[in-house]
Amino acid sequence: MMTPAPALAAPTILVIEDYSDTRELLTALLHRQGYKVELAESGLEGLSKARGIYPDLIIMDLALPEIDGIEAARRIHDTPELCHIPIFVVSGYLTPEVESEVRAAGCAEMFGKPFDFDSLLETISITLGER
Repeated sequence: MMTPAPALAAPTILVIEDYSDTRELLTALLHRQGYKVELAESGLEGLSKARGIYPDLIIMDLALPEIDGIEAARRIHDTPELCHIPIFVVSGYLTPEVESEVRAAGCAEMFGKPFDFDSLLETISITLGER
C-alpha cells in the first residue's frame, strides 16, 4: 500500500496595508486562490511579522503608519534572512520618482490602485513559480 505524498503547504503572503477595505479585499482574493494570508496594518508591524513568519511574498502599501512602505522594504531587504522575499507594492501614488525609490528599495513589482486583480494574481503565481 502506497502512502500518499505529503501535501505542500500553501504559500504564505504577508499583506501590509493600513486601509481595512483593501486588506479585506486582498485577503479574500488571495484566500480564493489557496494562499495563506497574514496581515499587518503598519510598516513596523509588517517588519515584525515578516521576521516571525518568513512569508513567501509580501504585498505592501506605501502610505503606512510608523514607517512608510519604502523604508519597510529597505529594512526587509537589509535583513539577511528576509532579503530574498519578493515585495509587491500596491499604491495610489506611483509617480516616476516614487517608482524609482520603490525599485531602489528592492521591490519586485508595483501595482497602481485600483489594481487589476488578474494581473496581480498572475504575477504572484509567476513569482512563486506556480503553474
